[in-house]
Amino acid sequence: MKLDKKAFAIQSFEEAADHQKHYKNLSEEEKRDVFLHLMQAAYGFVGSDWPEMDKDYFEVRSLIKDGSTS
Repeated sequence: MKLDKKAFAIQSFEEAADHQKHYKNLSEEEKRDVFLHLMQAAYGFVGSDWPEMDKDYFEVRSLIKDGSTS
C-alpha cells in the first residue's frame, strides 16, 4: 500500500488554516470519521475495510549492542 500523493489538492496556508476552524468544532466521533475518510482517500481504500498490517517489515532487535548493561 502506498500513499497516493494526488488524492488531495494543494492549498495555501490560509486555506489550510480555515479548515482547522471547522475541525475544531467537530465531536470526537466526527473527527474519527473524517480521519478514516482522509486515510482511505490517501491510501486508496475508500469504501473498504482498513487493510491488514504487513508485519514482515518489523523485527525484534536488542537495545544493547555490545552485550553490556551500562
